[in-house]
Parts: sequence; structure tokens; C-alpha cells
Amino acid sequence: MPLSPRNIALGALLLLAITATFLVRHHVFFWDTIQLGSKHAHWYFENDFRYLLLPDEIDSGHPPAFGMYLAGVWKLFGKSLAASHLAMLPFLLGLIVLLFRIGDYFGGRENSWMLALLAVADPVLAGQAVLVSPDIALACFFLLVLYGILARQTGAQILGAMGLAVISTRGMMLMGILYLFGLLLHWNKNWLTPVRQVLPYIPGGLLALTFLAYHYQMKGWVGYHAEMPWAPSFERVGLPGIFRNAVTLAWRLADYGRVFIWLPLGWLAYRWWKSRTPDRDEKVQKAFWLLALCLPLLSITFLLYRGLHGHRYLLPIFLSLSIFFYTLLVHTPLTLRIRRLLFGAALAGLLTGNLWIYPDTVSQGWDSTLAHLPYYRLRHEMLGYLAEQNIPLESVGTAFPEIGPLKYKEANDEQRGMKEKDLSTDSYIFYSNVMNDFRDDEILSLRREWRIVEQWKKGGVRVILYQRME
Repeated sequence: MPLSPRNIALGALLLLAITATFLVRHHVFFWDTIQLGSKHAHWYFENDFRYLLLPDEIDSGHPPAFGMYLAGVWKLFGKSLAASHLAMLPFLLGLIVLLFRIGDYFGGRENSWMLALLAVADPVLAGQAVLVSPDIALACFFLLVLYGILARQTGAQILGAMGLAVISTRGMMLMGILYLFGLLLHWNKNWLTPVRQVLPYIPGGLLALTFLAYHYQMKGWVGYHAEMPWAPSFERVGLPGIFRNAVTLAWRLADYGRVFIWLPLGWLAYRWWKSRTPDRDEKVQKAFWLLALCLPLLSITFLLYRGLHGHRYLLPIFLSLSIFFYTLLVHTPLTLRIRRLLFGAALAGLLTGNLWIYPDTVSQGWDSTLAHLPYYRLRHEMLGYLAEQNIPLESVGTAFPEIGPLKYKEANDEQRGMKEKDLSTDSYIFYSNVMNDFRDDEILSLRREWRIVEQWKKGGVRVILYQRME
């Protein structure tokens, strides 16, 4: 393989994925991966796959394939954090290779390294990439279907669509979005075109419909129900709520350095429009339609419901944004020097997103940035201190993600764990700024009325053990 910027970048990113997986192999399950990864996998692992559906207390309505996959890895290699992180490596490597293939299509082989670097530098993708996260699998399957559409590879579309169908209900939504995208690209005014374009999605669609129908038959609900622990997140909002959610959506789209993508986008679009040619017009239009479909259709649940506002929900939008920015950058007639400056500024801006730390009273997506990485060491030190001082974990109040048995965080058989906080009765509180479930008044109360027993800090992360003042 000849040395070129593309091949050097490809090798470097593949090596980075392998190295990063090795370095985080002892990191505990964090945030939503505790539910969507560890708890699901424990259910199948401990019950030897005897049941298809999850029990109601951990059933969030998604197909359980990711948990089953993780449990299968545990059966082969033993239940451990290292095995869990190793299970993510095929998706990480596949995602990187697919980014280069898609970059080849939209901007040529000589430029595709730019798309790969931009996408990998996005803090949301990077933050999820160091977790045992189903959203990395979803992103990989999303890109696989996209590559299949662009390269007219039916097998890639079939495999990718089936993957999307069994990962989550958002994956099912992405199947519909990608079908519409393929229809736009290959529409030739023939009434058979919609039929031909839907054929690769039939196996995935049948998987999705079979699961949803079976789930409804057995449990009487699809998606969510009023008794599930996450029901408040699915409450519908009125017009004022939609407006507030739209503001939050705009914040999420610009958050963590992504503003450095949006700022030059308008100018690049203007320059392209002034000098467009048929070849440039085709590639840029395709990239635009991908973003134009993903952004509104994936934002519907974000806007209509009270609590579905995580950065990771928007990951396909962020990937589509990187693709559109990259395509415009390549096809807009600018000097090489200006292109490099714009690319460098966008890349640097995205990397700074990992340093964006908000005040404690502002909730932020800690699973969607590398800023959370110091937490694992600080958590270990906190638990070690509690053990040294003979403070039972069950006597310590805390918030998500530390509530409950340690086994779901540490992939072991330890049933001990901390309890949900109650500042009116607890003697000790385990607090960290990575926990969004401490209300503003509780944070103020801890600072004014509780004593700091010990605290640990690194980077933007803080972990504090509070004790009630006598």
C-alpha cells in the first residue's frame, strides 16, 4: 500500500482505535451504557439466553441485540470490562474504514482523510467511542448503509439495514431516512424505482416489524409505557415546550466545538453556489440531501418529548454535517491554502469541544465528550477511600450513574452499591459534577450545609464525599 496522506491517516486512525480501546479496557460502564449495555447483557448472560425479551424494569423498548451480542462476547471470553471494550473494536474499525470510503466518493481519494479526521474529532463520536456504547454500532451500520447506497452495493445496504433494525428504534427510523435518501439519489421518474429501492431494506424491515409485533403481543406496548422508569422523558410537550426544545436542539447542534463547523458553512455554500458545475453540483447536492433529511426527521422526538435530548441521539446528524462540510470544502473553488486553513480551524475547534465544561448547575452530556475520562480514576479513589474508612456503600447517597449494585458498572458479581440520594436522611453523599441529577438547590445545600470529607479533582472532573454536619 503506497504511502499517501489517505493511507497514512487510515493507518493512524485504525491504530488509534486499537490503542484507545486498550487504554480504556478497565473503564467501568458509564451513563446510559450501564442500562443499554451492562444490564441487558447481564440479563442474557445470567439466564443463558432463555428469554428474548427483557424484564420490564430494564426494557426501554429497543431491540435487545446489543445486549445479546455483549453477553455472547462474555460467554466466549469471560465477563469482564476488557472483554466488553474489546467487543466495540469491530464497530470502531468498521466506522473508520467506512468514513474513508464515503470520503472517497464525495471528495476523491486524495481528500478522504479530511472527512475521517473531522468525523473522529467530533467530541460526541469520540466520547461514545471510548464507551461500550450501542450508538457506536448504530453509527457503523448507518455509514454501512450510506456506503451501500453511494457505491450501489446491495449487500452493504442489506447488512447495514439489518444492523440498524436490531440495535434500537432510532435505528429503525434511520432505515426510513436512508431509504428516502437513496430514493432521491436514484429517482428516474419510473414508478418501479421506489420498489427497487426498498428491496435492500426488506430483511431489516421484517426484523423490525417482527420484533415490534412480538413485543406488543407479549407486553402490550411498543416504544414506552407509563410504568417504565424513563416514562417522564417520554411526556409530550406543548408549544412552549417545543420552543424550549428547539432552543436546546440549536445548542446541541453547536455544542462542543461544532460551532466551528457551522460558522464557515454558509460562506462555503455561497462560494460553491457562485461557481457550481455539474460534477460539483451532484456531489454537494447529495451531501446536502443527507443532512436535510437527517436533521428534521431525527429531531422530531427531540422536539416533541420532554427528556430525549442527549447528544448521542443526534450522532447521525453530526456525521451528516461533517460529510456536508467536507464535500463543500473540497468542491468549492478555493486555494489550497484557504482550504487547509478552514479545515485546520474546524478540526481544532472540534477538538476544543472536549474542554468545554459548564458550571455544575448546567447539565451537560458527559458521555458525549472525552472530558469525562478522568472520572474513572477519581471514582476508583473515592471507592477506595470509602473502603479504607469502613463506610458501607449502602449508607452513601448518590445520583445516576452510581446508584445500584457495582456489578452493573464493573462487570463483576458485586451486589453492594450506593443508594439514591436523600439529603434529608443521608449521612454521606457521593457527588460528582458528571452527575446531572443533583438539583440546583441540592448543590447549594451541599456547599453550605455539608462538610467535605475528601475530594479529588482532575481536568474538569470533580468527585466529592460530603458528610452531614452535626
